[in-house]
Amino acid sequence: MGKVINFHEVTDRNWFDRTIFFLKDKYRIVSPGEFEDLYNNSSLSGVCLITVDDGASSFYINIYPVLKKYNLPAILFVSPEIILQRKNFWFQEIAGYEDMLLKKIYIEVIDKDFNLHKIGKFPIEHLLKCLKIVQIWKIINLYRGKYNIEKKKCINMSVDEIREVEQSGLVTIGAHTLSHPVLANENEPVARNEIISSFRDLEKILRHKIIYFAYPNGIPGFDYGEREVAILKAGGCRMAFTTVTGNTMAMSDLLNIPRYGLTCGDSREYIQARFFFGSMWNRVMRLKQGNEIDNRRSIIKILNLSVQ
Repeated sequence: MGKVINFHEVTDRNWFDRTIFFLKDKYRIVSPGEFEDLYNNSSLSGVCLITVDDGASSFYINIYPVLKKYNLPAILFVSPEIILQRKNFWFQEIAGYEDMLLKKIYIEVIDKDFNLHKIGKFPIEHLLKCLKIVQIWKIINLYRGKYNIEKKKCINMSVDEIREVEQSGLVTIGAHTLSHPVLANENEPVARNEIISSFRDLEKILRHKIIYFAYPNGIPGFDYGEREVAILKAGGCRMAFTTVTGNTMAMSDLLNIPRYGLTCGDSREYIQARFFFGSMWNRVMRLKQGNEIDNRRSIIKILNLSVQ
């Protein structure tokens, strides 16, 4: 069994250094190409693949120097619309916004007669993840206009930085859609364009074929489904990664690869517990009150009721 580790924003280089030191002491950290070869030869035991989603500037500042220090490979999944337009992802843009004010605008966009108390208890991120990407940005833009808020400075990597880390030979670039929507919320043409165009635009930037992909949010059957897998398969994608916790075995599906998501600050004991529970961790998290899946299911039900 192989392990795929996933990071997002890492603001503490020392923590990342300690975590990587711990991982490389226990596992052989391999490149995505070697991981794929080992899968095909049923030899994944004891190997580990490092992945990072989104391409925040913290990758260049805190993660990349540690990879160079230990001469270790990784995959970085980026959204070309974000890096080309020098903008933030929607979840980066709303950081620090007033929660209840955003929810009031949310109601205006969804249903003007909707009662705030029905959705007030839910985190705004969970509410927004139930919408199409154009609706999310409409809410953000209305908030900016109403409260005279300027766009935040971009906190993501530039095209030059993406090229630099790839040219090091340590970092493989993969696609992460154009703009990070929850694909299951979108109609087929939008979902197809988000996937296919993310490969195409990255190939234009880097001048070679892109063959790996990470699903935004990444919960199978909830954030994406068979439609998205079929689009990737038809486009020649070789490996696609989820956010579900678990190990990768030789007979598993390479377009639905589980990953252990680690967050900056996680202790070694916590990481070891994640590894010990493996795929059971998903069930443990579902027992937690206010977990994302249960919240979003409740929100979807409320939104459907509000339309009736």
